[in-house]
Amino acid sequence: MRVLFFSNWFPPVISGSSFYTSSLAQALVERGHEVEVVTVDWGPEYAPAAPFPVHRLPCLRLPRTALFYNARLMGFTFTPANRKRLLQIIARFRPHVLHHVNHIFDSVLLTASAARAARVPLVGSLTTPVQHEKPLRNLVMALGDRVALGWGGVRRWDGIVSLDQMVHHYVGVRFGRRAQQRSEIILFGVRREALAEYQNRTVPRAAEPLILFVGQIHPFRNPVQIIRAMPLVLQAVPQARLVLAGRVDLKEPPQVAQTLGLGQHVQFLGETAHDQVVRLMQQAHVFVSYATGPFPGLGTAPMEAMLCETPVVNDLPENLFGEGRLRNGENIILVNQHDPHSIAGALVKLLRDAELRQRIGAAGRRFVLEHLSWESIAAQMEAFYERVQARYKGTARVGGLPQTS
Repeated sequence: MRVLFFSNWFPPVISGSSFYTSSLAQALVERGHEVEVVTVDWGPEYAPAAPFPVHRLPCLRLPRTALFYNARLMGFTFTPANRKRLLQIIARFRPHVLHHVNHIFDSVLLTASAARAARVPLVGSLTTPVQHEKPLRNLVMALGDRVALGWGGVRRWDGIVSLDQMVHHYVGVRFGRRAQQRSEIILFGVRREALAEYQNRTVPRAAEPLILFVGQIHPFRNPVQIIRAMPLVLQAVPQARLVLAGRVDLKEPPQVAQTLGLGQHVQFLGETAHDQVVRLMQQAHVFVSYATGPFPGLGTAPMEAMLCETPVVNDLPENLFGEGRLRNGENIILVNQHDPHSIAGALVKLLRDAELRQRIGAAGRRFVLEHLSWESIAAQMEAFYERVQARYKGTARVGGLPQTS
């Protein structure tokens, strides 16, 4: 089978959708499929290196804005010239499936237009629900999501990959019942590189209790309640320290830390080199993170913390990946993100009990290795592609509809 991916972000860009695309593409290649990737040309420092062809399309770069969570790499790609380039790639490669990753960019309109013109089945993976923790702004963003990205893009996908139960629910809420009927849940695997990076478990834990948060701090990943929980944690564990690794795009968390006089107990590292993040994951006693919008998910950083056998504290549905996979108190600790007492109680319990940390950490690692391997995900995706092809009505397309092999 020939699969053409489109992802605005691709390594060396660091993002969940970037890792998702590269890991899935590599896993499909290892299963004997032909893969090519189309991404965006963000400049020479982001030139990709991959064991398969990667095409880069130019874009109109946008400045950092709060609307796009101050992301550094945002731009417009839906131009007549790029549509022509994409159609030329499709005509030469003759893919069985065009797979778009992450619908939050205008490129979702580009791939929908090109797939329709070339009569290629179009699959999309929803990796980032469009959401905001503030209700009014969330309402405005939901409208843009439903109308602009939905009608022009997602609703035209022949198959939708939802990464978990919450994303599947999001598809129904934002894009309607018919779109949800085309959605199947295929989990998001941990980065393939992480399996090797976190294999070295000889790095010792920090000498003093270390709580770790990793990720860009923005409106739907806001750790302010974790910071508000720290005075309660310090009453029970006076040496505890919270380290936050990731660019800070909100004023509130540092201000709250300063107001509470947390000083040396809360440290904002800002953007952090990946090798340092790896070491922090291995040193931490507890990892805490959650999405603060209406559609929570696990995310890649908690998955990688689990690989390090570091117990994870989060706020998400226990059935996020299906019944019986995530188990509160066994391979993860679930809290109420709006209640600092709930967060503090979980952190204190783990920091005080080394045996509990070890047990939950080991179970978390087993969960990742058993359920989030790309080999298993690629096999599921292959079967999904075949089901989409079977449903696909158009037969006159570039070179005709190829037979899978």
